[in-house]
Amino acid sequence: MSSMEALRSEDPRRLGRFRLLSRIGAGGFGEVFLGQEEPGGRERFAAVKLIRTDVAESERLRPRFHSEIEAVDRAGGEGIPELLDADPAARRPWLATRYVPGPSLQRLVDDAGPLPETTVLALGRRLAGTLAALHSAGLYHRDLKPSNVLVTPTRPWVIDFSLVRLVANPSLTVTADAMGSFQYAAPEQASGLGRAQGPADVFAFAATLLFAATGHPPYSGRNQFDIRLRALTEPPDITGLRDGPLRELVTACLRFTDTERPSMDDVRAGLARATDTDRVPYPPAALHVFGRHMDALRALIGPRADRLAREEPGERGAGRARGRETGREQWSPGNRTDDGLVPTVPAFAPAPVPVPESAPAPASERAPAPGPEPTPAPATDGRWVWHCHDWLRVPPWLMGDMVLIATAGGVLYGVEYRSGRPLWRLDLGAPVRGGLIPARDAVVLGAADGAVHHVRLAATGPEHARHRFTAGVHAVGWSGAPGDDPDRLFVAEGRSVRVLDLRSGDCGWTVEDAGVVTGRAVVAGGTVVYRTDRGQVVCRRMDDGSRLWGVRPPAAGPAGVTALEDAVVVPGADGTVTALCRATGETVWATPAGGTVHLPAAGCGGAVVVATTEGSVTALDADDGRPLWTAPATGGAAPRALDVLVDGSAVCVADQHGIRLLAVRDGRLLRRWELPSVSGLRPAEDGLIAVGLDGAVRRLVLGGGRRPATD
Repeated sequence: MSSMEALRSEDPRRLGRFRLLSRIGAGGFGEVFLGQEEPGGRERFAAVKLIRTDVAESERLRPRFHSEIEAVDRAGGEGIPELLDADPAARRPWLATRYVPGPSLQRLVDDAGPLPETTVLALGRRLAGTLAALHSAGLYHRDLKPSNVLVTPTRPWVIDFSLVRLVANPSLTVTADAMGSFQYAAPEQASGLGRAQGPADVFAFAATLLFAATGHPPYSGRNQFDIRLRALTEPPDITGLRDGPLRELVTACLRFTDTERPSMDDVRAGLARATDTDRVPYPPAALHVFGRHMDALRALIGPRADRLAREEPGERGAGRARGRETGREQWSPGNRTDDGLVPTVPAFAPAPVPVPESAPAPASERAPAPGPEPTPAPATDGRWVWHCHDWLRVPPWLMGDMVLIATAGGVLYGVEYRSGRPLWRLDLGAPVRGGLIPARDAVVLGAADGAVHHVRLAATGPEHARHRFTAGVHAVGWSGAPGDDPDRLFVAEGRSVRVLDLRSGDCGWTVEDAGVVTGRAVVAGGTVVYRTDRGQVVCRRMDDGSRLWGVRPPAAGPAGVTALEDAVVVPGADGTVTALCRATGETVWATPAGGTVHLPAAGCGGAVVVATTEGSVTALDADDGRPLWTAPATGGAAPRALDVLVDGSAVCVADQHGIRLLAVRDGRLLRRWELPSVSGLRPAEDGLIAVGLDGAVRRLVLGGGRRPATD
């Protein structure tokens, strides 16, 4: 990680909810920026990695970014910064992790010189713990090196998971195993002929400690080809290491044959005996480097730098570890073939993993809403789980006996609802935008390349029609209400909005320079209501596009609008939830929700339910906005999905810890599933379909009948 540099003219000023402050590094896949989380006045700072355009457009390399996001999200425990947010479907994908206020080990040694053996052993002890936990979670880093280790006065941190390998995922090709730096790569990794797994991380770990102690890697040369040849033909250079525990450790871990190296668990155990303190004893020269780093940070963000250092990211707890274990037990190769390619015919293997309907989910450890302490009923942990090995963020759709699943990379799957058996696969050619919208016996999806996909579900398989536009599609909207034209589709592409006739493919009307539509649009009653990046909420007629009204609520936020009977609900970034009359745009009520509302509200049973980034869930009276109940946050996790059961009895809330069912009547906790990485929900008649950031699709069945217990 290099020193802080001013933003360049071509750099973005904002990515998602993060305002970018400076450049702090660059790598093979993109640039890294220091960002501050906005809106909401929060003081969290993030390292925001923005992927290069050529990598984002590469069919070979873009999946690696999905793997990196999943790895950072799954990796927990000590020494790995927390994933805060990501957008893998953006034109240039990005991810944000909690900022670690320290330089890289590379810079520390470059500026302060080689470190004493006691310092290196203390750093190694903490690094070994991080990597051992990573391996136990089913992950291999594959690109560990001094520039990918950040150091602070208290500990080292491992970053950059762009070449991570998931143990059971064979989709990453052999060639790419040699994409790391050959100066720190194991021989099997440098050769490109073997799968780089745990022993390769052990080798890179020792090579990193060698650099920390001597200032040089095990292999050097004039260019990468020369270095690679030396790594395959010469013993590693360990000059500068004195006889003692560190030399013995490095020598054992740098052995040429991977089966002769110790495991990371063995390394961790050995270092635990070799060091008798958790403190990292840095020399004065290293402390001076830390001081200069903090001075640069203070110049950029002022006194907050000192608080940031005091509040250095802590360990992620056991709840994350349990989630990873659940995911690891259910992980399967899914629909990948041995050569890493996805078959284009409906020959999927293996079958989905069945889960006994009687198996209860683990008991909740989190507090329910205020009121009498309920005992959550045991939840059935799903009839089946199936993996598609791509980032799943778009909520699925259930149509008849088929679950439709759209991946962020742009693939639509049809999966049988009752069995979880994959039926067909349709490559859309570009990342999905604007959600998955039903349209009679079809579904409609917008894509980043300007295409609108109309997929009709026929008995013989999907019938696919593609309508092309010039800019990326941000939102689509359709209404099947009586009196509405079932062939009219609202499309927001680029800065334009228009209506598309699904029968003919012709545009009925277009409004240029209408603004970029954010969130979802509501089509009903012959009108469409949508929100733009200009902070406006606009209502237009669907037949001719004429504007009926436009208002500008305070503090426009990222969430789209939600329809009630005669109103639409608009969440604001300042925590205010506003209901507007659908006919006139006049404010019906406005109520503070107690935090930043980042998801569309859910309407049910005379209530409007909203979730905040702080993690709380609040129900408001649909008529006057009066708060009805609030369920507190569970571990500070921001909900990723919000919906209501088909029978309207419970609210479904998904966050990084799993799924909660809250009673619509009073917010009591009814059930929970402790599942990793859930990002989208679709209520079904007897339960839920959940999709995750780990590529998992799960059917969850409510035990004891279709209705959850409410008393």
